[in-house]
Amino acid sequence: RVYASRPAMASTGRSHVLARASPSRARARGKGGRSTGTGRSGERGVAALLLLGVTALAISGLTSTYLPRLVVWRQGASCVPGDETPCPPETHHPDIDVVSVAVKPTCVTRVAIASINQYVAPRFIRFVSADADACAALVAMARNVRCTPQDEVIPGVTKDAVKRELDSLYHGSRTTERDSKGTKTPSSASYLGRERAGWYLQQLIKLGVARHLPDLTSTFVVWDPDMIALEPFKVFSAERSGKTGKERVIRHVGGYTIRSYEDAYERLTNEPLVAAPDGSSYVTHAMTFERAFLEEMLGAFADAWEDSVRTRADVLAKKANARRETERVTSFGAETVKRSEEEDATFVLSRGESAPTKTRARMPTWARAILASLDPEHLDLGFSEYASYASWVATHHPETVEVVPHRAWTRHPLGPMLGSSGIRILRRWSPVPNLCCPSAFAVRAMKLLGYSYGGFEVGHVASCGYDKPEHERAYGVGDGF
Repeated sequence: RVYASRPAMASTGRSHVLARASPSRARARGKGGRSTGTGRSGERGVAALLLLGVTALAISGLTSTYLPRLVVWRQGASCVPGDETPCPPETHHPDIDVVSVAVKPTCVTRVAIASINQYVAPRFIRFVSADADACAALVAMARNVRCTPQDEVIPGVTKDAVKRELDSLYHGSRTTERDSKGTKTPSSASYLGRERAGWYLQQLIKLGVARHLPDLTSTFVVWDPDMIALEPFKVFSAERSGKTGKERVIRHVGGYTIRSYEDAYERLTNEPLVAAPDGSSYVTHAMTFERAFLEEMLGAFADAWEDSVRTRADVLAKKANARRETERVTSFGAETVKRSEEEDATFVLSRGESAPTKTRARMPTWARAILASLDPEHLDLGFSEYASYASWVATHHPETVEVVPHRAWTRHPLGPMLGSSGIRILRRWSPVPNLCCPSAFAVRAMKLLGYSYGGFEVGHVASCGYDKPEHERAYGVGDGF
């Protein structure tokens, strides 16, 4: 079949219309009919250059910050606490003792001792622990470790005495729990894996060693046993005090601020608790103490107690039968104190408690004042030995300290962002199976963060099993011990 072709002129108009509507030939136009393709390409180029510049600045900043740290880490990580062979000391403080209160010997304590000897190198590490068996296990961890059972450090300050005091002072407080016999008492409560009476006992011991630990150096470092030193620890500043001419001590910052700590200190001194310059607290779990300043503070605590008792005694004095008793109510919490001629050797707080015997040592007034200063509604966190001492020195002897301008330590092994999860992460490298013990690898990882010292608080991680019955006497340091 033959078809005749259409004339050329008839198809020309339609083909032009189709050509203009074809997407393959479409062209974007901006204002004035000009193409915007070149403008967009230019904008993308500028954005790419800006991104490249920002990336370069970030890399430069990270390199300048972390590359030196990495170099230092590589140099210092050749031998670390936790290695099988003890590392040589990297500093020396032969005129300094380190004091530490350990509930029981643990695998963390073993690494902490190694770190103290490597990065602090004191004369002695003076431990206070539960009993003679616990002390024997700690003494075996290093040649310069000395240890005293906790009930033999301060006359009248024992775990049972602290329990009686808390139960007498805060009987009926809402913050109580039942003990092993089912009796509801303030002292039997626990918080973050620690018993309340034991927690206050270790604070009293840290303060009382200044008076009662024989041959303790005039300047000493209090060190929590779950803190691991990660670099040479600076005890003294290069600057000296203008008044005494002695070297200034280094004071770390960065602790949590707790309102109940402030209230207790103000009750004890009639002074506000001083915060760190950055707004944090001085609860830093490692601190240098001066025995002379500590004596001053404990004296102030005792004076506050006696002044309060004396004032109330003038109002409440009375006689009963043949015995002369003076009832005194302290300003700390309206608890009644009975004192008679027969009780002069003991002077214990009582609230329905049977009369004490003369064989019981008397608890020091300053210790009694601390326990009476607590807020009944916040007994779990009622007082801080670190915050109190640092505040006393900041108020009365500020020229003797040099405050670190920022937090240079961490409570958690892999930093505050990961928190206690850092322990769970590092657990896979634990040298003791199924327990949370710090390995040499864990210490090297901690050193990489650049902190002066860091915590490994296994008692705060339930999965570590720190409070299980099989670990009652020790944790990760052998069978029983």
